[in-house]
Amino acid sequence: MGGTRHGLNTTTPILAGLLLSLLLCTGAVAQTLDDIQWISEEYAPYNYTDNGVPRGIGVDVLMEIWDRVGVERRATDIQVLPWARGYRITQDQPATCLFSTTVTDQRRALFTFVEPVVENRIALLAPRSRGLRIEAPADISQYRIGVVRDDIGEELVVATGVGAPLVRTDSSRIMVRMLQGQRFDMIAYDEDVARWAMQLEGIDANEYEVVYVLREGVMGIACNKDTDPVLIRELQQALDTLTEDGTLQRITRKYRQ
Repeated sequence: MGGTRHGLNTTTPILAGLLLSLLLCTGAVAQTLDDIQWISEEYAPYNYTDNGVPRGIGVDVLMEIWDRVGVERRATDIQVLPWARGYRITQDQPATCLFSTTVTDQRRALFTFVEPVVENRIALLAPRSRGLRIEAPADISQYRIGVVRDDIGEELVVATGVGAPLVRTDSSRIMVRMLQGQRFDMIAYDEDVARWAMQLEGIDANEYEVVYVLREGVMGIACNKDTDPVLIRELQQALDTLTEDGTLQRITRKYRQ
């Protein structure tokens, strides 16, 4: 018996050390709300930078959530990246969240959502002067459509299955400039964001109209699937209180007046 005890005493620390090393190597370490990496993009009025500082509906909502769950972060802690890059990073890295992200069934398979943050509408916008009329998705197959790479507008056009020719761009501002330059017939994008981008580019948004609505839905915070479910619940509960006490509505009105 004495030999058995001696063996346990010497091997237990070794096993514990090996287990800790394994956990560290696989990334299976405990997560806290302070560990979450936050990623956003230039997608005004939901999220954008103003003199290098993130602003917008989604940013203000997130900061209210931080306050209620006790996270001491500032807006400058948010990484603002091109959409396609942030989208891929969030899929690949645990404890990473991306906002504001349109919620779809396809994306639910890729992310865990904290929602809803705000309602939105994804539409096809074209110059009024063209007088284009789209009655059904099949009608768009004859038109060249501008999209932002990996954006929900691209996903929804592809999902129609009509094979409409797409021109992929890297940002909304590039896309609206190309639309003005007649590089394509219409764009597929969030209506509010498209009009905001036009304003920033000095383009008269009144010269463009919605010719077809692809989707009306909500946006939320998309988190990597391996993010600790306990943290997701804390974030969701905080967002729910913002909805219940009217804070969410007040934030949205501030940017949509």
